[in-house]
Amino acid sequence: MGKNRVPVDAIRDAMIYFIKERNISVPVVLKTVDISRSRLYDYLQGNGKVSSTTLVNLLMTIGVSFDELMLHIYMNNPELLDPAIKELGLDAHSVTMTPTEDTVYRTLSMYDETRDVRLLVNLVRAINSQVVDEVEKYRLIEMVRPTIVKLLSSREFYTANDMLMFANIIRHEPYNAAKLVVKQMSDQARRMASLEGYGLMELDNFSSAEVRSVALLHFQLLIMALENKDDETVRNTLMFVREYRLPALSTYFGFVKKMAQVVELSLADDDEAAEALWNQATESAKFLVDERFWPIYSFIARRSYSEFSIPVLSYRQHINEGK
Repeated sequence: MGKNRVPVDAIRDAMIYFIKERNISVPVVLKTVDISRSRLYDYLQGNGKVSSTTLVNLLMTIGVSFDELMLHIYMNNPELLDPAIKELGLDAHSVTMTPTEDTVYRTLSMYDETRDVRLLVNLVRAINSQVVDEVEKYRLIEMVRPTIVKLLSSREFYTANDMLMFANIIRHEPYNAAKLVVKQMSDQARRMASLEGYGLMELDNFSSAEVRSVALLHFQLLIMALENKDDETVRNTLMFVREYRLPALSTYFGFVKKMAQVVELSLADDDEAAEALWNQATESAKFLVDERFWPIYSFIARRSYSEFSIPVLSYRQHINEGK
């Protein structure tokens, strides 16, 4: 698409719009942003540029996130949108096409050229939610996994997309390696939760995406811990899912909490209550959730209670044998 996909004029027009629309006066801006009056007026009149530091502080002053700024730019300049994900049929917000080997090769090729992480996120999510055949699903994820593992190995701060990517490949990772990454991501999630109460718009904007990722991540680890008969990790993960909180616990995390309760009931030999809660949770989710998004719920709940409970019952047998 060439250099500077988003031209300076589009950014400036959006900034001018928000400053005027929010009725932010010049004295307020000058009080909180290190910029001269003449330069600010020049910028508001459509001339000149501002530094990245000034841009960030302007956004903070007018109460607009970078995501909101970009969304406004794209709404008014749709020609700036990158069509790659739509062309690949991987957009989870519309109609996701069932990925094939060709889809994987094309996506990885585009990622090599652009380093656009959204390509990988949407690809693994589409594979897990749309590919029915388990052997084919495993094969396609294995094609993508090395690229994602290499990408995440260099991270010190994980984005919501990073967490979502790893949650979608975690079952393919060596168990101890998976536990280590989940711990690092959990520690970051806890640090984020400690920022609650400051009214951070940035936290609100990031929370909903991260909450979904944290939910999926820990539920996947829970299943792996059950399969590996890891008593400590089973206990700790159930506790994390039960107690974790952020300002915006989504319907998805609520659903995962219910599924974790199903596991706890089953481990307590209360199969009747466990199955009843599984049925209640899945029926409620189907009622509340747009059918386009049901695959990401059924990925957690599986196709039936009996299928869902296989690793739980195997672990319960392990517990009973140890008594």
